[in-house]
Amino acid sequence: MSGMRAVVMAAHGPPEVLQMQQLPLPAPGPGQVRIRVAFAGMNPLDAVVRRQPLAWLPIKLPFTPGIEHTGVVDAVGPDVDAQWIGRRVLSRLGFGGYAEYSIAPVAGLLAVPQGMSLRDGCAYRGCTYTAWHALHKVGRLRAGERVLVHSAAGAVGCMAMQIARDAGCQAVGVCGGPAKAAWLHAFGCDEVVDYLRADWPQQALQLTAGRGFDVILDGNGGPNAAHNIDLAARLGRIVYIGATAGADPAPIPVATLILKSIAVAGMSLRQVEEPPGSAADQEIVAAILSGRWKLPISEVVPLAAVADLHRRLEARQVRGRAVIEVGGEL
Repeated sequence: MSGMRAVVMAAHGPPEVLQMQQLPLPAPGPGQVRIRVAFAGMNPLDAVVRRQPLAWLPIKLPFTPGIEHTGVVDAVGPDVDAQWIGRRVLSRLGFGGYAEYSIAPVAGLLAVPQGMSLRDGCAYRGCTYTAWHALHKVGRLRAGERVLVHSAAGAVGCMAMQIARDAGCQAVGVCGGPAKAAWLHAFGCDEVVDYLRADWPQQALQLTAGRGFDVILDGNGGPNAAHNIDLAARLGRIVYIGATAGADPAPIPVATLILKSIAVAGMSLRQVEEPPGSAADQEIVAAILSGRWKLPISEVVPLAAVADLHRRLEARQVRGRAVIEVGGEL
């Protein structure tokens, strides 16, 4: 094969900037491998880098998104061990998954767990590990506590609800509309509040008998984040992992933290993630493979439908994690 299909953006902008092109087959350089791509997860970061330039994550145009993708290594760079060839891998540190072949740094590869499909492999890691680390490592979750999860119908939210309940906690999800609430109920969640109702904070508080939440996980930000202070219990921990609503939460004065006796933290997964093979890593993989935690894959779309998927994601019409089929199971 001398060429490949790839979705390319020549400029930042709306979903329409994503265009299918025929490109030459790339060759891996030093420290790199080439992956025959099977599936790519619809990571919100792909939409963020498409919309606008980011000072903290510079990219060079033209550009192919797809940061979380799986496939099989079919070529290696001059200094990379040839034993990588033929391995089923997840690439997490390099974009390029919206193409039949991607170039990825070998340092950013993880083996897809034995017994896991390549489809599931592109979706399990980011959302599950973000939720687990935010709750357990940053939120210091303990059995019997009360947990509030914003954007609960999203991929991280679905996993956070399951992880919290599995830890013996009361988990309350915040989402918008009855369709998303029904989606959450399918994951075993029976406590959901609808943020489209003006009184949702009062409803959430009533579910705790007025005591408030010990851990609040917020990857949404936006105007609803302003309620977190009042919803936090004494010694509660508010953990921010993003701002998919498009606006960072308003700063909280230190005096408020003191008077409320609460803590506010932020988390970037790459800063705190347990290494592959660790006890936490094995526990997470085992919970997924056993089916104890259900992956929130909502749909699988073809590569040609990527622009429409971005459009629906930004209209908040995508639940859980959508998956893009590129080459399929290899």
